[in-house]
Amino acid sequence: MRTKHKKTAFTIVELLTVMSIIVILISLLLPALNAAKRFSRKLLQKNQFRNIGSGLQIYESDFDEYPNSYAKDADGKPYCGAMKLAEVMAGQDGLGFHLDSRLTNDGQDADGTALYLPGAIIDDENLWSRKEYLERIDIRICSLDDLYESPGTTFSRTGDIALLCDVFLSVKSQATGGRMGMPVLYYRADTSKLLHDPCSPDMSTYDYTDNYTLLDMGLPWETDTEHPLSAKEEFYKNTLDKDLPFSRPHNKDSYILISAGWDGIYGTRDDVYNFKN
Repeated sequence: MRTKHKKTAFTIVELLTVMSIIVILISLLLPALNAAKRFSRKLLQKNQFRNIGSGLQIYESDFDEYPNSYAKDADGKPYCGAMKLAEVMAGQDGLGFHLDSRLTNDGQDADGTALYLPGAIIDDENLWSRKEYLERIDIRICSLDDLYESPGTTFSRTGDIALLCDVFLSVKSQATGGRMGMPVLYYRADTSKLLHDPCSPDMSTYDYTDNYTLLDMGLPWETDTEHPLSAKEEFYKNTLDKDLPFSRPHNKDSYILISAGWDGIYGTRDDVYNFKN
């Protein structure tokens, strides 16, 4: 006589119990996964800083000084440290730094000849006068038009001003809708000045205003909100070397690089610097 086997299946209660356990496990794992992702991005950013540092060392060897990071160029036009860094690393058009450059907003040499696209004639002579201080694989270039809808209201020259972006891809491009990084801020040390004091920025090793015009444009997704780093007290606090017994900045003899980090906002706790922080 055959024995009939009773068919078994999960009850609704059992299914709900299993689903609840899965949801709980996911909720426990997600923070750890996000933390690991953020940590890996931070390591990538530190590596980008090391590569930029190698390029700046070669530039310093060629010109006997690091590129300046003044908020304005020699003609008095807005052209801040982040923009000068991008030009040195990649040129204003991504084809390399032109050795006749004066690091100016208009991208012209001393005779008024355009060195970069779109105004320059890119022939053999132009290309032979270029030098790459950063390998192309390490270059993430964007423009002001990628970040902001109306950059021309602040800068006399509009969206083709190049910026070297970080690795966090925290911003949506205004031009393409794709993800992109925030600009890497660059500050050069003035070794003739010894202070590190928000009350005396003119006498301090670093000038917080070097990237102020860019910071003052606000968050790309909320331009009426300032970055915390726009406040001079925040800049000097974040760059203070607390291991020294007197008030001096990190990298007092060279330069500071700053990434806005995961949140895309300068002056918050997840910012990445080219020193231990």
